[in-house]
Order: sequence, then structure tokens, then C-alpha cells
Amino acid sequence: MNDTTLTQFVQLFTLTDATATQRITERLALALGNPAAYQEQFAEELEERGIVATLPAQELRDVALVDALLSEDLLWEYDLQDTAADMAEGLNELLAQQKRTTSVKVARAAGRSVGGPEQLDALQEALEPLGLALVLLTLDSDAYPLSLVAEEQAEAARQLAKELGFELAVY
Repeated sequence: MNDTTLTQFVQLFTLTDATATQRITERLALALGNPAAYQEQFAEELEERGIVATLPAQELRDVALVDALLSEDLLWEYDLQDTAADMAEGLNELLAQQKRTTSVKVARAAGRSVGGPEQLDALQEALEPLGLALVLLTLDSDAYPLSLVAEEQAEAARQLAKELGFELAVY
């Protein structure tokens, strides 16, 4: 694992927050480099998710990424029952945490009334004029873990994630 690559990947989400970048990078480095130690150190957090057994490496990576971003309020978990207003509010909280000076408008996010992937497409349409891309982290869950990156960094996010062994989709 390349520490520089991991740091570059994390900075796509943390932007200029060096402290958050360091905490997330250290946490993910542990998950990537020593999965057993990660499961031991974060056993309580994993148990809160209902995970008590040893996870396969890929699943552990994905859970570690979700939990690391959640720990810094850089991820929002969209539930199928969430309304467009809930989605906009959740993403606006992410934008504020990233110290971005823009916000998602409820009317734009409410472009479609159906939930699930179609709602995610509508949300991405609302983010495009803001120069942002929606990131969906792959996790076998009943929620969609979402974050944001700058649209011009979407391809870098895909490539770095692939190189590090994370699974995600960038809209």
C-alpha cells in the first residue's frame, strides 16, 4: 500500500482539514495493512453495526472507509425512506463539514419523487451545477453511504479507490 496514494484519496473528502486527513488515513492504513488489528481495535464500532465475526478483507475495507468518513461527519447514509428534503439536508451538512460555500437546494434535489437509485440520479443532477459529484460507497446494507467530491476529481476518486482496493461509485 502506498501511503501517498491513501492520503491523496482521503484528501478528496477532507479537502484542507489536515487533522481529519491524518486520522482517516491512519485508520484506513490499519484496515488495509493489518485487518485483524483493525477488527480488534474497532471491535466495539463494528459490533454496533452488527458485525461480530471476522470479515473478508474486501468487506472490511469498505466498512472501514464508511466508518472512517462517518467518524469525521464526511459521509451521510441515505435511507430509502428519506425524503428529498432529508437528502438535501444531509448533503448540506457534508458540504458544511467540508467547508464548501455552496448548498443543495431542496427543489432541485426533489427532481423525482421515487426513492432509491433514481433519487440518487436526481440528486447528482442537482449537484452538477455546483461542480460536485456524488460518491456512493459500496456496502451490503439497507442504506446508501454517500459523500461528495469535486466533479473534476471524480475520475481521480475512482482510480485511487480502485488502486487502494475500495469499492465505490461516483455519479
